[in-house]
Amino acid sequence: MSEKIKEKFKEILEYYDNNPFLSLIPILNFIQDEEGFISEERIKEISEFLGIKENLIYETLTFYHFLSLEKKDKKTLYICKNISCLLEGAEEILEYLKENKDKLNFDFKECECIGLCDFAPAGLLDFKPLKNLSIEKIKELNEKI
Repeated sequence: MSEKIKEKFKEILEYYDNNPFLSLIPILNFIQDEEGFISEERIKEISEFLGIKENLIYETLTFYHFLSLEKKDKKTLYICKNISCLLEGAEEILEYLKENKDKLNFDFKECECIGLCDFAPAGLLDFKPLKNLSIEKIKELNEKI
């Protein structure tokens, strides 16, 4: 583990009153932001640092949509599939994405509510909010990436 990562882990742990369980998600988010995914090596390091069993870290990782165990070559577009977004057209967007998967310059995933119900259908690309999505906006996005 590099000194930079070790210092950041310590900083996060101290911020959360040295509670390893409260620190786990912020540490996972830090690694995800820094490296784009969370490797098995990092899981072992986090386990040793926090004193949390590796299987608990895996369970946490697989529960949250935005954390990944795999390195990705493409950006990922998350499409919200909660009721507000579905009522405003998310289902049609998801259908379009599935039908045109091979033509896309990005990956996509369905996700639970991202808190943008006023701007439904909504999504996230690299955690940047995309509001009032449409198939036309998806096509434009695909050309820009």
